[in-house]
Amino acid sequence: MGPTARHLKAHPILLTTISDRSNLKRKQAAMFSRMELGRIAGIQIYLDMMFVLVLLIFTYPYFTAGSSQAISAGFVIVVGLLLSILLHELGHAFAGRLFKAHVSHIDLTGLGGIAHFERSLPRSALARSVIYLAGPAINFGLWHGLGWLAGEAAFTGSPMLALPLAVLASANFFLMCFNLLPAYPLDGGLTLDAWLGALLGSTWSVRIVGCLGLAVAAAVALYALPTGIFLLFVAFFLAQTNWEALQSVGGWSKRR
Repeated sequence: MGPTARHLKAHPILLTTISDRSNLKRKQAAMFSRMELGRIAGIQIYLDMMFVLVLLIFTYPYFTAGSSQAISAGFVIVVGLLLSILLHELGHAFAGRLFKAHVSHIDLTGLGGIAHFERSLPRSALARSVIYLAGPAINFGLWHGLGWLAGEAAFTGSPMLALPLAVLASANFFLMCFNLLPAYPLDGGLTLDAWLGALLGSTWSVRIVGCLGLAVAAAVALYALPTGIFLLFVAFFLAQTNWEALQSVGGWSKRR
């Protein structure tokens, strides 16, 4: 990540992340906390056990309901959320290939997904926008597709299938909307940064997006109170990221 956080894109379970640090390696991770799932189109996929833990925390009511149907629904939701976030990151990866920016590997972590680009993204604001917005576009398609399947399942008398499909449709809608918020390191913030950078220069683009990001963090924290512990953690993460970005250009008033 550069000093202006311009190439980093991240998401918690509801966030998604792009990092273009050259050949960033995570080999130091403990072998029991991270495992390789395989390759997709030449891209290594790694799964952090914290990712699974967060998913299970969100879906534990299904697994403790004492019903085999509820447990099955919970399993479908866990797998569906994992695939939704993975597809989001693959959207960034395949969009990057259109501009000769290749992803070396994808991490699925406790905060979501991270697609690691092998080199810096193109300087073009349009090219960056295509790459950044490809992830939410995937969620948009999944939202509509899963919603349609949920409706069909309900219509044909399969409510236990309709339920997890509807939950996954809603989750993808939330992922899409959340990642479009104007804050670092979300897709919306990075897209806004790309265009403001082209118009006003990198310093002012970081100042504007950083301040908007702090406002978004405050709004998320207020929404999470008093019991939304995970969203409070997300709010802290957003506040820290945007504050550091703002300080990297000397704050609001200092000239650089």
